[in-house]
Amino acid sequence: MKRALIIPVLLISLMLIGIEVQINLDHLEFLRDHFAVEGESEIGYWIYADRLPDGNYRYADAPGEGVTCVDDVARAAVLYLRLFEISGMEQHYDRAKEALEFVLSMQDSDGDFYNFVFEDGRINRNGPTSRKGGNWWAARALWALTTGARISRDCDPEFSVRLTDAAHRCFRRIINFEQDGLIQGYTDLSSVVLLGAAELYAISNDALVGSFIKRCAAALQSKVIQNEDSIFNGLVDESSPSETRYFWHGWGSRQLEALAVAGEILGNDSLLEISAESFKQSSMLLINAGPLYSISSYLQLFPQIAYAAESAISAGYSLYDLTKDEDIAVITALLGSWFLGANRLNQSMIGRNGEGFDGLEFSHINMNAGAESTISMLLSLERIRRLPSEFERFFSEDVEILTPVEIIEAESMRAGLSEIEVVQSAGVSGNAVMKISGAFSLRLSVTLAEASYSVFAALNEVRSKTAVFTVKLGDSRSEKTVEMSEKTIVKIGTVSGTGKETTLTVGGRVTEGSFDLDQIILVPNLAAVYLIKDNESLILNFKKHAGIDKGLSFENGRIYERERRFAEVPSVAVDTIEDGNLLHLDLRELFNNNGIAASDERKIANFDNPQGLFGASFISSELEKNLEHGFLSVGNTRFVVNIEGDDNFRLIGQAIELSAEVFDKICILGSANHGDYFGEALLIYEDNSQQTIPVSFSDWCGGPSTGEEIAFEFSGRYDNTGNTERIKCMLYYRCVDLLDKPLKGIVLPQMPNVHVFAISLSRAGSGSQE
Repeated sequence: MKRALIIPVLLISLMLIGIEVQINLDHLEFLRDHFAVEGESEIGYWIYADRLPDGNYRYADAPGEGVTCVDDVARAAVLYLRLFEISGMEQHYDRAKEALEFVLSMQDSDGDFYNFVFEDGRINRNGPTSRKGGNWWAARALWALTTGARISRDCDPEFSVRLTDAAHRCFRRIINFEQDGLIQGYTDLSSVVLLGAAELYAISNDALVGSFIKRCAAALQSKVIQNEDSIFNGLVDESSPSETRYFWHGWGSRQLEALAVAGEILGNDSLLEISAESFKQSSMLLINAGPLYSISSYLQLFPQIAYAAESAISAGYSLYDLTKDEDIAVITALLGSWFLGANRLNQSMIGRNGEGFDGLEFSHINMNAGAESTISMLLSLERIRRLPSEFERFFSEDVEILTPVEIIEAESMRAGLSEIEVVQSAGVSGNAVMKISGAFSLRLSVTLAEASYSVFAALNEVRSKTAVFTVKLGDSRSEKTVEMSEKTIVKIGTVSGTGKETTLTVGGRVTEGSFDLDQIILVPNLAAVYLIKDNESLILNFKKHAGIDKGLSFENGRIYERERRFAEVPSVAVDTIEDGNLLHLDLRELFNNNGIAASDERKIANFDNPQGLFGASFISSELEKNLEHGFLSVGNTRFVVNIEGDDNFRLIGQAIELSAEVFDKICILGSANHGDYFGEALLIYEDNSQQTIPVSFSDWCGGPSTGEEIAFEFSGRYDNTGNTERIKCMLYYRCVDLLDKPLKGIVLPQMPNVHVFAISLSRAGSGSQE
């Protein structure tokens, strides 16, 4: 495919009307390409881009789906239309128009849309993420077409008419899938259709469109959750029509934005009021937790993605634009700070060339940067920069969340003599639950800010009607009788944090039957952030937190201090094992992970789940057949491999000391979980000179992609419940030349998803292979 020309102006400083934000379009331009669509050349955007060891990117498709899609290209069109609306730049309009041409090429004769295009130019007409049927891609196409029709009316009237006609045909098709005001019965999908319908109504005044807006708004309003004792408070239920339990996910949750826009069109102030109040209520959860992935029968905090952040930010901007409520502007800017580093890892989610990284995980950032992530990030920045400049200090990397949500996997708590059984299972958080019956008492040390917290229990299977819960933390205690319901999250009490490490006790009794406890979730009843540059704390209180003014308030300094416990990074003088011209480091003192499971360990080993007790693992018996007296031979080198108990360590910055000696090569046996990772170790020589070497390893079941070689390939692995999965997984190795001087130390990087199993050093003349 031939690359398209690059826009001359790629870094845009937009400060004409509000916050100064630089929008870097370089990576989006990299993703832009010519694609064949049924024999015609169209401009689209590559779905995925995988990061290479040198920091550059390579295109990647979605296997079985395609290489570019309406979902992403429609969003790119909306982005460029918004940029053109403010800048008036011809290049922005040209990019929007070519994206809209791609969208038009994917519309069928009945007005509906296909989504994906295969690399050979065929439209994917049958795939579940691409076929017609009033789906997400039709909704996004409608929104892009109507936005384009409105904005192009004056500058390109002929094209505007064409877009309007296509939008009408799409709308008339998509409402055939309406169920009681909602498309397919879902609030999230319907909110995107409603946003497109609002644009269409603005340019056509079509009575059919207006009628749908009224029905859809009423249906969305009925799904707003208003219950201060619910973790879903302020969110909009997204469950299927047949489901009676609440469900919500961060991505695509534009319901409050759509409600506000509908309220403006219909002249219904109550819709605006409900949207604004719900946004404030739910924002405390999203500020304290980040753009969490979903809430269902448990809270899934990760992955946190740009798409979820953008949905909340866009809702905030629209609400501020319509109400001029300054509290909402502050919240919107704070939500945007997640991209700059106000997140769990305190790292930017934006690359140096305008990449929008694909996700923030528990212990790392997924630095792949596909179209959805990049466009969602840019859409977020475009909304942020429209806020007035007085809110700029809240959109900053120098923002610290003082009241984070805490999630505890129940199986990680100490159960003492309670009648409890740990049950491993798929479809639950951490791959396990606690089956509880009779009296119980669970304990774990936590450090919570000196604020009040609502305590929630995530329940899975339930075999009892009621249970009494007692929650204690420090001097605070609450007791509550709870009506039990399976696969849901219920409030079980309230506690007050102490600012120090304190034992949390969750106890109680079940008079008959039992229930499965998945998580304990501690949600602050306010949100507090520290504005570092201003040495000032901002408190958001929309739940009547005692002793603090309702709404937004400020206090000098850091309002909440929490004890910070830092993991001790070992500095270990290791023993060595002589093996001819090879010297093997005895790393057993550093081992902290059991990733190679024997048959009797397969249910407790855990290579890939740092958040839980149980995970998947390598199969020991396969490797054991290839070991000679504990040695694994690989090419011209070999490693000492332990297969009993802990057999590797996660990289957390360990320092290894050894007796200084001259070696010609160092070889490392390792692998990674949840993606490919690029890092460097620091070698320290006797004269204190230093050398950096790569310690980059690929995903254990993905194949080598960071420059390493396969040391051993397993035909399968044990899953988190001990069953065998026929998925090929690998141990890798890499060898690096050393300087001709005595080596005395190795300092490893902080990459906890990378595991090291063995390190061998070769003396000159041993011939170990690079």
